[in-house]
Amino acid sequence: MLSSRTLLTAFQPIRASDSGAVIGAEALTRFLSADDPGMSPEAWFAEAASVGLGVDLEIITLQSALIAAESLPEDLYVGVNLSPGACLDNRVASVLLGCGIPLGRIVLELTEHHEVADYGQLGEVLAPLRSAGLRIAVDDAGAGFASMRHIVELRPDLIKLDRKVITGINADAGLQALGAAMVGFAREIGASLVAEGIETEAELAAVQKLGMSAGQGYLLGRPTVATEEWKQWSRAGSNRNPSTRPAGREERP
Repeated sequence: MLSSRTLLTAFQPIRASDSGAVIGAEALTRFLSADDPGMSPEAWFAEAASVGLGVDLEIITLQSALIAAESLPEDLYVGVNLSPGACLDNRVASVLLGCGIPLGRIVLELTEHHEVADYGQLGEVLAPLRSAGLRIAVDDAGAGFASMRHIVELRPDLIKLDRKVITGINADAGLQALGAAMVGFAREIGASLVAEGIETEAELAAVQKLGMSAGQGYLLGRPTVATEEWKQWSRAGSNRNPSTRPAGREERP
């Protein structure tokens, strides 16, 4: 896979909660393997990590995502996923600075599922990129490693609430209380809050009522590799309404 780069980048829209306008898109890797066509992205990354090639695979998927992102409307931000460990590799800065997308449009999504051994070192590596416009998001917040400490230490620009927090939030007082607390916390640290995994109109209504700034999920738009669909996502365009496709349980990309 590292030599052939037989992979594609899909994008999933991220919409503003108040207007429904697409404000960004998250890059999701799709691997094309004749040997094991049913192998999930998580399995690819896990197997690469198990043989010491995890960072190498993350870097080529980052390169692929940023090349594909050149076809997105210029008024959208681009969310790309990296593990905290991969961020420490010198090649990452070169890829980000050398791509055709301005740093001000890129949001680096760091998953909460990976332990950070040294927050100081990670902060030092990211600091010059953040000063140049790069934004940082904590992905899967509420479901992974170190929970709130991860957010407090990284001081992200965006917090993406895991779908486990959003699923059924309309009917669960505990989840609503957690969501309200996260809205307040995000406001205090100056971060935007994105609700992931929205699949029903009731969940969307609950997220809007709680004041979460943006949402992502099958109800609002499925991942797609079709560039013609991407072009319709411009904030200035007319595609401002959530998808009316039947919602299904959203699988982790």
